[in-house]
Amino acid sequence: MPRTGPPGRRGGFAIRVPQNGGTPQLYRMPGLTLWPTPLRGKLPAVEAVLGVDPEANELFVRTVKHELLALDLESGRVDTVTAEASVAALGPDGTVYAIDARHRVATLSHRVRLTWSRPLEGEPRELFGGADERLVAVIGGDHASIIVAAADQPPVTRPLPADGDVATSRWADLVAVASDSGVHLLDPLGRREAGFVPIADHPRALVFSPSGHRVYVGSRSGMGLAVIDRYALKEIDGVALPTPVAALRLDPYGQWLLARPPMGDTVWVVDLPVKRLVGGLPTAWYADLPTVSPDGALLVRSGSDVVSMRPDSLIAIGRVPGSASDFWVATDWAPRGAAQEANAGATASGDSLGGEGNMYVQVSVSRNATWSQQMAEELTRAGLAAKVLPPATIDEGYRVVLGPYGSRDQAEAIGRKLGRPYWIYHPGQ
Repeated sequence: MPRTGPPGRRGGFAIRVPQNGGTPQLYRMPGLTLWPTPLRGKLPAVEAVLGVDPEANELFVRTVKHELLALDLESGRVDTVTAEASVAALGPDGTVYAIDARHRVATLSHRVRLTWSRPLEGEPRELFGGADERLVAVIGGDHASIIVAAADQPPVTRPLPADGDVATSRWADLVAVASDSGVHLLDPLGRREAGFVPIADHPRALVFSPSGHRVYVGSRSGMGLAVIDRYALKEIDGVALPTPVAALRLDPYGQWLLARPPMGDTVWVVDLPVKRLVGGLPTAWYADLPTVSPDGALLVRSGSDVVSMRPDSLIAIGRVPGSASDFWVATDWAPRGAAQEANAGATASGDSLGGEGNMYVQVSVSRNATWSQQMAEELTRAGLAAKVLPPATIDEGYRVVLGPYGSRDQAEAIGRKLGRPYWIYHPGQ
């Protein structure tokens, strides 16, 4: 049976945001089925969608007038975060950051707005949200630098070692910078010495794994991906591709990687656990699409339509005609009633959600036993009760899990504290 992602993923949603203004629409993944209860709230013309904060039920957009707006997905209320946002970003904890033309910083976190007393020391070329409501900004120019700033702390500035592509780990505790000869790895706060990993084929695009322990590196001249171990500071693996790579995108669980060539409208789809190139899709690359939704479906533009596909076979499983000109965001936010519907469906199919024992919080699955063991050891060093469950069948992988726990509620409570994607695993179900 074709698989869309790691076992245990729950169905997610996709939100269609009208580019020329209007009320967003909600679609159930993976089939792109229009949700029967319409969203409320009308947005003006939109320039970019930052994303969704599932905990606050808010969708963040930047308008063509550079206003940063928050739409409450439950009530339909539209609030202005700031009237001027030249650059904006949504952090992993739901904090949204906005920088205006005078480099002043405004944030919204847990529905609390704040204007910082200190402006940034330059125009951000790139902006990332990190842990503890910190931002990481890349400042360009003759003396490019990285700035780490928070509302109540003086900024920390470090010179950028190269002028190549930049990526951060999920919580922005590590920054990767591409140079002509390799990849620099920096702690933006300077708590650890910088590292360097030589790469022969002129590194370009960079993306971290969800756990942050690997960096996937595209090449300007080579035909494939390099894989870096951030702790060992060495190249450990690779994936062959038909072309060099200009940009990379990774799904929330680290299974599916999307790669864009330097020329043409093609996207390569890679199954990372088995290091397999699934194939190429004729689709353009935008800030929102293509992407892999939290439930493991691939969402792409196809002509004037938006299509959902199985990433393992590239077979279409859903389509919204005439929607390609709008913005799309895949999310694990769910409207009221969706959880009950999912639980009812699971119960009807024999998937008990009861409080039986042996519930695990699964954070990864891979066919690579060494990789899984290293990740479990990393989580153990962080004080978590992690271990690896070996495959029960030939089709399964090595599961990195926490637990076991006596009930699903207990396992869910642990998972929500992780700050990373997770799903609940019950052996035998």
